[in-house]
Amino acid sequence: MFIRAYLRASTDDQDASRARDYLETFVSGYGKAIASCYMENASGSHADRPELIRLLKDARRGDVLLVESIDRLSRMDDQAWRSLKTAIDNRG
Repeated sequence: MFIRAYLRASTDDQDASRARDYLETFVSGYGKAIASCYMENASGSHADRPELIRLLKDARRGDVLLVESIDRLSRMDDQAWRSLKTAIDNRG
């Protein structure tokens, strides 16, 4: 099992490292560590984000996906969100 963190900032002025610090503190409270971080500055309304695509390719059954909040993963419409959720579910 790997813990994978997806971190997204929507503008160049925002910084996803604060979210990484928060998630690292969260998992360390359970005696765990994040194995891989996927960080990018991109709009959450599109699925064609390079780090999101890399995360989906890397993910294996039993892995844990952490995001600071659901809007960091997606701000897509309902149909696109369902497609992304299915892609995540299919990875395990």
